[in-house]
Amino acid sequence: MLPTGEIIRVGDGGGRKIRKSSTGYHLKHLFMGHQGTLGIVTEATLELVPKPEAEFAAFFAFDDYLLAHRTVHGIVTSGIATLAGTVIFDEKKVEYLRRDDEAFIPMPPWVNSIVATALYGTKAEVSAASKMLMERGRREGGRYTGDEMAVGDWASRHDRYANPLHGRLKDGTVAPMSWHCEDASLNWSVIPKVREEWTAIAQRYIDKYGIFDNWGMYCYTNAAYKPWGDYLAEIDIGIWEQKLDEENWAGWVDFKRELAQVSLKHGGSISSCHGTTRVGDAELVPEEMGGGWDVMLKVKRALDPNNIMNPGKQMLDQAYDD
Repeated sequence: MLPTGEIIRVGDGGGRKIRKSSTGYHLKHLFMGHQGTLGIVTEATLELVPKPEAEFAAFFAFDDYLLAHRTVHGIVTSGIATLAGTVIFDEKKVEYLRRDDEAFIPMPPWVNSIVATALYGTKAEVSAASKMLMERGRREGGRYTGDEMAVGDWASRHDRYANPLHGRLKDGTVAPMSWHCEDASLNWSVIPKVREEWTAIAQRYIDKYGIFDNWGMYCYTNAAYKPWGDYLAEIDIGIWEQKLDEENWAGWVDFKRELAQVSLKHGGSISSCHGTTRVGDAELVPEEMGGGWDVMLKVKRALDPNNIMNPGKQMLDQAYDD
């Protein structure tokens, strides 16, 4: 439903039920991530896919983040067609999960990075691919953690975000914290540098305000078959929300803005999947969009001439400045 009252059906081209059409613009993508600024979705057609015949998950432990980082790239660019995903946890994430995650508590102290992988497909495909995956996972010194680790990790995910007692203050005191995250898309090559800068920013705000905790960074591939590799990169921050006031709320907004600016500096995005809904980064949308920003403003004004759809979102009020 457009702001003018018109009802349209959008997809990948002009066809309504087909997957591929070269007729006209692919308008579906215009309405993906518009955050309610261009209309209201009233109906969606979903595609159902069968559960894969076979699954295989493997976790590899590393004592060096850079070795884990290279391992992820080797796996992603290996050409394994059944690769469903590859995730890397940094040492802060491993430290956080060790606190009371049943899958990570047994990890020995030398483990400061984990690469988690999964394969989906037919039994014949997964059986063959698993051998290649195991070789790639061990090539840079990764140690296979065993089946229990993969099973335990997936099981623990059901409880992981009921995490008020996971937070720790600078002195190690337990604090009831809520989970917040900042995500971005980044090319594989810049992930270590961004990790360094994000971690340093987090520590600075932890030291200054005393209500934050760094729950670590993880990355996973946005598309396993694209070897140049852009990755969803996320840093998770614990916040003792009961202690929020005007001063440290302003600090949190600055905190998030700095994280987003680091991503843009290294050629990444403000957000990968969460959207620019957050105070502190939405004003950076024009910077990320570059020359496309003027086009966004023209589209907004053409489809919503009276600015009635989510006014104020993503700086799009600039379309009506005159």
